[in-house]
Amino acid sequence: MRVRHRWRRVVAPAVAGLVLLVGWEVGVRLSDLPAFVLPPPSQVARTAVEVAPLLGTDVATTLTEAGLGLVVGAVVGLLLAVLIAAFPWVADTLYPLVTLTQTVPTVVLAPLLILWAGFGLLPKVVLVALTAFFPVLVAAVTAMAAVDAEHAEMVAGLGGTRRHQFWLVQLPASVPGALGGLRVAATYAIGAAVVAEYLAGQTGLGVFVQRSRKGYEVDQILVAVALVAVLTGVLFLLVDGLARLATPWQRPSLPSRPGRTPS
Repeated sequence: MRVRHRWRRVVAPAVAGLVLLVGWEVGVRLSDLPAFVLPPPSQVARTAVEVAPLLGTDVATTLTEAGLGLVVGAVVGLLLAVLIAAFPWVADTLYPLVTLTQTVPTVVLAPLLILWAGFGLLPKVVLVALTAFFPVLVAAVTAMAAVDAEHAEMVAGLGGTRRHQFWLVQLPASVPGALGGLRVAATYAIGAAVVAEYLAGQTGLGVFVQRSRKGYEVDQILVAVALVAVLTGVLFLLVDGLARLATPWQRPSLPSRPGRTPS
């Protein structure tokens, strides 16, 4: 049953995607839309093959910015979560301010970061980190707040102090939550890096999109969109795999076969 379920999770999206592509191709052909408005998937595929040798540097730049920003954002988010959980006055003072910062779009912050840090790697990494740290922070804080009180009482009953309760109960409990937030942040990292490059970059997929937009080459823009989606999926799967390795106790156990008792 589990194998069938896994195949269904792979086949169903693939079939749905194929149906969408066929509908897109047929719709564009029948409506006779010009290529600069909406090219058919077949043309986008040909363009992807043509520009693939030229995108190596851009892809590497975007992945570097996204990877570094994701790591920095995860570390900052976890450290802030620890401070908020350990010191109530930090939670009362800092948490509302951090939440308020998320109301400001990163597109608005990008010009300021570029003015302060220049056009190099740093402002892009900072922008990705600003996008990534909040999901990790919220998930970790929520996980620590939801700790079973009985575990903390057990530590206290054995003579443990509040500090022991934090290090032995709350902090370990934050790991699954923080990793869940990291999964969410991984879906935003590539997009944030591309936005930063689009606004002020010298290389990267955002710069490729900017050049394509100026030349009205919609097929190249769609190639970049597809590439961003693929890179985001790969990054998410990588983070998800690392999260599973870090929390082996959360792996679902395989059901025993009928007629057999577990040894």
